[in-house]
Amino acid sequence: MRFVHAADFHLGKPFGRFDEDTRADLRAARLEALRATGEFAVAQQAEFIVIAGDTFDAEAPPPKLVKRALDAMAAVPDMRWVLMPGNHDNLGAVDLWERIARDKPDNVILATSAEVIEIGNAVAILPAPPAVRSPGFDLTEWMETAETGDRIRIGLAHGGVTDFGSEDGGLATIPPNRAEVSNLDYLALGDWHGQMSIGPRAWYAGAPEADGFKAHAAAGVLLVEIDARGGAPRITQVPLGKYQWHIIETNFFAGNDPVAILEEVLPKTARETALVRFTATGRLGLSERADLQNACEKIADDFHFFNADLMPLGIEQNIDDLDLIAESGALRVAAESLFAETSIEGRTQDDARTAQKALAHLFHLAREVAS
Repeated sequence: MRFVHAADFHLGKPFGRFDEDTRADLRAARLEALRATGEFAVAQQAEFIVIAGDTFDAEAPPPKLVKRALDAMAAVPDMRWVLMPGNHDNLGAVDLWERIARDKPDNVILATSAEVIEIGNAVAILPAPPAVRSPGFDLTEWMETAETGDRIRIGLAHGGVTDFGSEDGGLATIPPNRAEVSNLDYLALGDWHGQMSIGPRAWYAGAPEADGFKAHAAAGVLLVEIDARGGAPRITQVPLGKYQWHIIETNFFAGNDPVAILEEVLPKTARETALVRFTATGRLGLSERADLQNACEKIADDFHFFNADLMPLGIEQNIDDLDLIAESGALRVAAESLFAETSIEGRTQDDARTAQKALAHLFHLAREVAS
């Protein structure tokens, strides 16, 4: 028996900190991930797909988005989709789930109550749908006494495991040994956006499309194979995400080529689908820092999104750098004044850092004027 375990599509996620074009692309990629999941399941001859919650990012997604999601599931009519609410799209979203129940295609099965769902003669799915965003108690407890005969038992839940917590910071109520104490062959979990094993019979599927700069495993779905009741599940982690998110922090030292170092640490391939948050630390001379800033500005458009934070980067004090700003006059006086204030002697570290940033900005402007 083979099926696909997915969760946390978060369709309609706003991505508010990005520009409008990037937001639109990231939202479109999440819907495309839903389509890709269906296509993958068909290619693998899976029997069904389970979505362990948070198909939608909010309780009231736009009606058009709901229609697009149902259309994506209907586009693979020979594949059954088992759809359960999560914390973002919990059962409190009455209008949403009434609409889904009304408009869903025949191949979509709703797991909206704690009752056994039989898939053919061999499989029983035991869902634990959240009625509110943070239920505050273990919704999976009923699985212990659920009667399923000789069928393969698959639990379906959304939320944090008590050993490590919840992705959204809610109460962690699912015991890590739920699969064992409830005699489950597999427990399909949603909420944590990275693929993760909670023992041999319980996994988080992670988000099919990554949604932030987090140290999670690759975005995708899980292919689960179980030979028979009581058999150990075989799990294949399947990457599906279109975009790659990179957190890069690099320490710089004066005297080294900052542009060469920047090129070394940035992704070399697939830059058009990479989102990068780059932070520079350490110390550079004014000229070196300006070279690094120019390189960041020049390379930014190579990436789908690129943000460079040079604020933590200190200034290596070198009086000769001031000649590159101005050799005399009021501008020179201002540069020397700022230069003096970059020292931490007699002032706070924050004040010195502010002076360093102001001097770096003055140097950058002076170079722009000179060029």
